[in-house]
Amino acid sequence: MTQIRKVEGGRTEDVGALEAGDIAVIYGLSGVRIGDVLGHPGAIPEEAKLAVPLLTVRVFWEPDMDDHKVIGALQELADEDPLLDAQWLQDERELHIKVMGPIQLEILNSVLEERYALKVTFGQPSVIYKETPARAGEGFIAYTMPKPCWAILRFQIEPGPPGSGLVYDSIVRSSDLLPQYQSETARRVPEALQQGLYGWEVTDLKVTLTEGQHHVWHTHPLDFAVATPMGIMDGLARVGTKLLEPILQVRIVVPEENGGRVMNDLVQMRGTFEPPVLQGERMIIEGRLPLATSLDYPVSLSSYTKGRSTFTSFFDGYEECPPDVSAERTRRGVNPLDQAKYILSVRKALQG
Repeated sequence: MTQIRKVEGGRTEDVGALEAGDIAVIYGLSGVRIGDVLGHPGAIPEEAKLAVPLLTVRVFWEPDMDDHKVIGALQELADEDPLLDAQWLQDERELHIKVMGPIQLEILNSVLEERYALKVTFGQPSVIYKETPARAGEGFIAYTMPKPCWAILRFQIEPGPPGSGLVYDSIVRSSDLLPQYQSETARRVPEALQQGLYGWEVTDLKVTLTEGQHHVWHTHPLDFAVATPMGIMDGLARVGTKLLEPILQVRIVVPEENGGRVMNDLVQMRGTFEPPVLQGERMIIEGRLPLATSLDYPVSLSSYTKGRSTFTSFFDGYEECPPDVSAERTRRGVNPLDQAKYILSVRKALQG
């Protein structure tokens, strides 16, 4: 760290030290990114944690514009804000980003035009779902053809508590599977879980490597990079997955005469709510709503209350979708369940 400049209004002052509540510009830390914590992570108050992007959006631009300029600009912005997660899908020739909501899209539009002189449009935002294993089971892969290759893996897959993410473990002895092959397998498991049976990230699960074998002559160092996604997807296909959707905690304040309609709206949107509280002539309703059913609700609420309402919300975690809700996303790349095709495509990519 080379300098600390305290920010107050439009002035900055070189202070050399910070205390609680100060806002400052820090120089010299070239490796940090938005969301990184300087100090002890446990000391961050809940309200200071970054919001989670819950929507995915496709970026469009005119055919005569240079693709590389648009992709480069969004990837540069994603370096500044990793939550944007700009993804260029080469085969589909599509660029996708993750956002919090429509206001962020307006800001991005402005930044792209002012900083990069680029005019883009955004598609309709769609909700980011996730998947989780429906039950416990095993996945297995014996990747021994076409030679030279040899990687045998067996995974135990178990559902985990909500919000637990991915927990990975191995009970395989290093004499059965060398540590470098175990490390390669562990590194590839999160990648393999980026797209589940419905195309969404798989989360809230424990994956345990229970069996692993290599061959003294035939094993190539990258064989386990090829085998791991096939073993994981084999397991997911056996146990099945359940869809998870993002849930919002909401607080709605409306004139008392609109309270009945709001409660009816919440029921229609698959929401739940506490008994409403009257405060003078206003009604306060607090509850929980699926994001998917309430994307446009703040606008319609403001419209029928003639602007005399407030709608505040924050992300309250992912929960299992009802059985009648379906959401499938087109898979990027070859599905590891189509093992012959997948092996050919990955081998070609690894050689390239």
